[in-house]
Amino acid sequence: MGKLERYFEDVARIKAEGVSANGWVTVVRDRDGDLKVDIRPGMLRRCNPDQVASEIRTALLAAVADHRRRYRQLRIDYFGSPVGVELFTPSEPTQGEGHTA
Repeated sequence: MGKLERYFEDVARIKAEGVSANGWVTVVRDRDGDLKVDIRPGMLRRCNPDQVASEIRTALLAAVADHRRRYRQLRIDYFGSPVGVELFTPSEPTQGEGHTA
């Protein structure tokens, strides 16, 4: 197996994890590509719907950022440069984004 094939296999097997802003939600992207979302007991009782959405969003974005960091490092490890891969910096939602009436 060549270097490029190993690289693509390693990219496909990246395991990434993100934890929400207040620690209520953990998202794991497993090596097989599946997403696992864990919600700490009590969150749905203690948080209002906007807080629940925010916790899920921040955990997902943290997992994406972790995946991007790991992907970028693989580029460096295999090719000596992260060219073409920018670090992921999540933006804040704009007014009305993600909300339905």
